[in-house]
Amino acid sequence: MTDPNRVVPAAERADRRARLMRSATYASMAVALSLVFAKTWAWRATDSVSVLSSLADSALDVLASLLTFMAVRFSLSPADLEHRFGHGKAEAFASLMQAGLVFASAALIGEEGVRHLLRPEPVGGGVAGVGVMVLSLVLTAALVWAQGRVLARTQSVAVAGDRAHYLMDFAANGAALVGIAAA
Repeated sequence: MTDPNRVVPAAERADRRARLMRSATYASMAVALSLVFAKTWAWRATDSVSVLSSLADSALDVLASLLTFMAVRFSLSPADLEHRFGHGKAEAFASLMQAGLVFASAALIGEEGVRHLLRPEPVGGGVAGVGVMVLSLVLTAALVWAQGRVLARTQSVAVAGDRAHYLMDFAANGAALVGIAAA
């Protein structure tokens, strides 16, 4: 059992912080990849624009998660001659790139939504779409909860950006679920 009054050395705190940040990026990539596969299956089963837009968003989530993973790994590397104060700004760069990906995702979803408003098509296989969107909500909620725990301990800019992104995804997946259920 560890002594609660023990002073944790800075190196040990840094290692713990790095481990937590890496675990958050692994979880983000795992959720994004799982949802791409599940939503691809559901979209093929339903031909739903809601599922397709959510699939496009999840595909961009894979890219955003990979970018965050790489930025966190780079930001945790030690200072060198070219970066005397370390590589921490890589996290801020990852957050900026995520904002761009969210914008691209919104543009794709908007384009597909307008196209289907102009030429509506019947939706089939609603049970598959609802099931995958419920799965998406559960996985996204679990990821956001885990990222919140990591964020409380690390104050990582990249994890904060990724968490904000997934909070928006949670809302979008909820809207997609409503759309599929209504159809």
